Amino acid sequence: MSNEIVIPTLAERRDALVAECSMQRGELSHHVAGLRLPAQGALGFSLASMKVPLMIAGVVLGMVAVKPSRALPLLATGLSLFKVARSVLGMVRGAQSVRD
Repeated sequence: MSNEIVIPTLAERRDALVAECSMQRGELSHHVAGLRLPAQGALGFSLASMKVPLMIAGVVLGMVAVKPSRALPLLATGLSLFKVARSVLGMVRGAQSVRD
């Protein structure tokens, strides 16, 4: 009986780690796909289409949490501008549909 300790070479350790990482990436992608599936509703809605609005909402909530006295007037102005932009876009779309 030999009590020799077998030490793997650096290349063998690297190959083992690459294989393990590949296996973990495959498992992770499978689990993430399972998590994304319920996020897509019956209408095909995905969270990817909500990325920018969610970022904007996060910034606004952060501003309100840190400095509410400064953020609330900006929020009111931004909301007013948003309403004006929506109405202008509605009029432009209506004018385009009349011309066509």
